[in-house]
Amino acid sequence: MTEVADAETDGAPESAHAPQPRPSRTYGWFLTAFGLATIIGMFVMPILAGPPKDDQVSQWVTYLGRFHFVVLHLPIGMLLLVILMELGKLFRKDKGSSTLVPMFFTATSAVVAVVIGFLLYQSGDDNSELIRDHMWWGIGFASATVAAFILKNWVDLAGGRGNFFYLLTLLASAGVMGVASHDGGESVHGKGYLRKEEPAEVRELINQIPGAEQLPLEEKIKATEPKEDSKELPETDDEAVASVAPVVAVEDQVIFTDLVQPIFDQKCVSCHGEDKQKGKLRMDNYEVLLAGGKEGDGFEPGNAEDSNIIFRIHLPLDDDEHMPPEDKKQIEPHELAIIEWWINSGASPDAKISEVEMPEVVKAALGNIVPVEEMVAEESAKVEEASREEEVKKLLAVEVEKLRVDFPSALNFESQDSSGLTFTAVSMRKNFTDEELAKLAPVMEGMVSLDLSATKVSDRGVDEIAKATKLKMLRLSETEVTDASLDKLAVLAELESLNLYGTKVTTEGVLKLATLPNLKRLYLWQTQVDEAGAEELRKEMPNCEIVMGL
Repeated sequence: MTEVADAETDGAPESAHAPQPRPSRTYGWFLTAFGLATIIGMFVMPILAGPPKDDQVSQWVTYLGRFHFVVLHLPIGMLLLVILMELGKLFRKDKGSSTLVPMFFTATSAVVAVVIGFLLYQSGDDNSELIRDHMWWGIGFASATVAAFILKNWVDLAGGRGNFFYLLTLLASAGVMGVASHDGGESVHGKGYLRKEEPAEVRELINQIPGAEQLPLEEKIKATEPKEDSKELPETDDEAVASVAPVVAVEDQVIFTDLVQPIFDQKCVSCHGEDKQKGKLRMDNYEVLLAGGKEGDGFEPGNAEDSNIIFRIHLPLDDDEHMPPEDKKQIEPHELAIIEWWINSGASPDAKISEVEMPEVVKAALGNIVPVEEMVAEESAKVEEASREEEVKKLLAVEVEKLRVDFPSALNFESQDSSGLTFTAVSMRKNFTDEELAKLAPVMEGMVSLDLSATKVSDRGVDEIAKATKLKMLRLSETEVTDASLDKLAVLAELESLNLYGTKVTTEGVLKLATLPNLKRLYLWQTQVDEAGAEELRKEMPNCEIVMGL
C-alpha cells in the first residue's frame, strides 16, 4: 500500500501537494515602508517646488510633461481591471489568482502619471485653482492606489483576512479618480464641459442634488426668470417702474462692458478666466485683463496692431499660438473690428459708444452684434421649448404604450430626444382600414411621419390625418384617396413629402396643395395627372419636385 501511495504521489504534479509559497513578512514591511515613502514624497513634492516656473524649467521638463496626457489613461484602465477582477471573485467558487500584480501596475502607473503631470504643471503657464485641485486630487488618487496595493499585499500574507479594508480602499481610489478626472476634463475643455450635452433627465436629476453646480448660461437664464414663490408686488406705480431694469439706448452703452467683454466671455474666458489662466492671463473683467499675463500686457491702449491679443487672433488658424485655439469657437470678423476699435480708441473701461468716433466698418460690425439679453432670452426659449417637448413626450408615451397592443412595432418615437412619432402600416396593408387609423387619434398631433401605403384608407380616414399638424412625411400611395382628401391635406403646413402614387387624384385636385409652404417632394406617377398637368403643377409649385416616375 505504501508503494502504491508513493507511486501515486510521484505521478501527481508537485503543486498539488506542496504548500503554496507566500511572500515573506520582511518583504511585506519593505513594500509598506517604500509605499508610505512614495505617498509622502508625492504630497511633499508640490510644497517644496512651489508654483509653476515655466520660464525657469529645462526643455526636458517641458518635453516629458507633455506625456502626461498619454500616461494618465493607464492607471484608470488598470484600476477598472482590478475592480472587475474583484467583482468576478464574488460570483466564483474558485477565487482565482490574486490581484496583487495588476494592483502593483495600477499603483506604479498612477505614481508615474502624477510625477509626469507635475512636470507638466511646473512647465506650464496655468496656476489656476482648477489646475491645482486636479493636481492634488491626482496625488490623492495615486496615494489611494499605493495604499490599496500595500493592503492587498498584507491580505495575501494573512491568507485573505482583512480583504474588506482592501476593497474599501479600492473603491475609494475609484471615487478619487472620478473627481480628479472631472477636474482634468474641465481644465482642458472648459468649466461645465461634462454637463453641456447631458440629457434633460440627467440634468434634472443632478440639479435636484443640494449644491449641484449649474451651467453658467443656465444661471444667467434662471436669474432672469421670476421666482415662483415670490408673491409680493410693488406697492406703487413708481416702485413698479423701478423694479424693471431700464433699457439702455445703443448710444449710451459702455463699449467695454456691453460690447467687448461679452465677446471675451464667449470666446476667451474658458481658457482665461477665474478657473483657468493659460499664459497666466485672465480676461473675465477689465482689471485682470489690464494686468496682462506672462508675456506682458494683453493690449496696448491706442495701438491694436501691437497688442498681444490682437496679434494672436491674426495668426494662422493652425499656428500653436493662435487664439482662440483651432478647436474652439473663433472670433468673428465683426467682433474683431469692435475689439480693435475699442483698443485704438484708448481701451477705456467706461467710455460710451456716443463718446467715441466710430468708423464705418465698426458701424457695420455693430449690426451683427447680438445683445447678451437677446442671447439669454434665446437660450431661455430653447430651454423652455425642450422642457415642453419633454412634457409632451411623457404624455404621448402613455398613449403609445396603450396602442402597442394593436400596433406592436408600427408606432415609435422619431428619436430618443424627440416627441415626434412615426407610424408605418407596412405589415398590415389591406387589413389597415379607416377604423384602424381612427385608433391613432390620441397621438395624431405628435405624428411626424405616416406611411399608409397599400392600405384601405379612404377619404373618410384622411379627416383624422388632417389633425396631424406636425406631419412632415405622408405616404398614401395605392390607397383609396381622391381629390376630396386634398382639401383636407392642404392644412398641413409642415408637410415636406407626400406620396400619392397609384391613387385617383387629378391635376385640379393636386393644385389645392400649392399653398403648402414647406412641400418639397410630391410623387404622382400612375395617377390621373398627366405630363401636361405635371408641367402646370411645376409652374404653380416651383419649390416642389414633382416626381412622375420613369
